[in-house]
Amino acid sequence: MLGAIALISAAGVIGVTLAGGGGNGTGPSAVGLVEVSGPPQPALLPKGAQAPSFSAPLLGGGRMEWSPGTPTAIAIWAPWCPHCQVELPVLAAVADRYPTVELVTIATAIDQNPGPTVDGYMEENGLTFPVAIDDSRETLSAAFGIQGFPTIYFVNSDGTVAAAMDGEVPEPALSELFGSLT
Repeated sequence: MLGAIALISAAGVIGVTLAGGGGNGTGPSAVGLVEVSGPPQPALLPKGAQAPSFSAPLLGGGRMEWSPGTPTAIAIWAPWCPHCQVELPVLAAVADRYPTVELVTIATAIDQNPGPTVDGYMEENGLTFPVAIDDSRETLSAAFGIQGFPTIYFVNSDGTVAAAMDGEVPEPALSELFGSLT
């Protein structure tokens, strides 16, 4: 083990360690590298439901560990999705205005359609937020009941879902949702 580094927000929710395998952005993570606290969901988690904690390879190496503790926006996206490609830069800009809200993203459905790699998309758009890489079974996508891309969960510090939005969300609505988290 090479050691550990913690990316710590005020509550220290996201942990990134230098040990273990990591997604290199060119494909999904190997099966078995993604762990999630809840079962697959048939639909989006409703308001008030508990968001599942998870651990997955992090784009660029290491691991992302997420569990409740600070208000968080969790965006699940696919690199080939044109709506995701439009929304992620807007999401990053809005997140920058709300430093008490953590932005966590999950890239999934990788290689299902032609398009950029995860790391290629991030680099091309100058995006630096953390990206967990889902496995080829789409374990994280299933745990969050994803029906379409992008999907964003707004999660309170106690881990309860405040709102879930799928499809492109206009910037004013994103700002309002970020501001509503507790």
